[in-house]
Amino acid sequence: MNTHKIGTDVTVLNDHLEVPGVGFLDVNSFVLRAREPVVIDTGLGLPDRDFVADVGSVIDPADVRWIWLTHPDRDHTGGIFNLLDAAPQARLVTTFIGVGIMSTERPLPLDRVFLLNPGQSLDVGDRTLTGFRPPLFDSPATVGLYDDRSGICFSSDCFGAPLPTAELAGSDEIGD
Repeated sequence: MNTHKIGTDVTVLNDHLEVPGVGFLDVNSFVLRAREPVVIDTGLGLPDRDFVADVGSVIDPADVRWIWLTHPDRDHTGGIFNLLDAAPQARLVTTFIGVGIMSTERPLPLDRVFLLNPGQSLDVGDRTLTGFRPPLFDSPATVGLYDDRSGICFSSDCFGAPLPTAELAGSDEIGD
């Protein structure tokens, strides 16, 4: 796991996965240091990964108040249930269809779900996060978000693509 900061409020939790014959899939999650801290996406759910420990390298998981899933693909939801356990006050932000898709694996605790659709906003104490539908997406549950305080746009998989090497997939330089 490679971590690096974007501005003062966002830490990138970067991982990658080899896709044989194709390249390397870049898998990013984010920790947003808001008054009510937000984790955006929860990484890969592989036996050799510990997403809660990765979050814990940036913030105490018990302090997390929101977990925003940009969409319910497995490379975005791998650590969701372990993070929900480690962050007992956190609520899961997703869409109605996102709940349905995720519940095919294991039922979500519905009392901890916050339904949010494109065009709706969430106040996390010191900023507003506004959901939007990215121009390109692969899941009907996709909702990107814009942070009005940092000016950062989290576009889900809109600009995702396999990369030719693990080094590029793990780079913290966007120019690479």
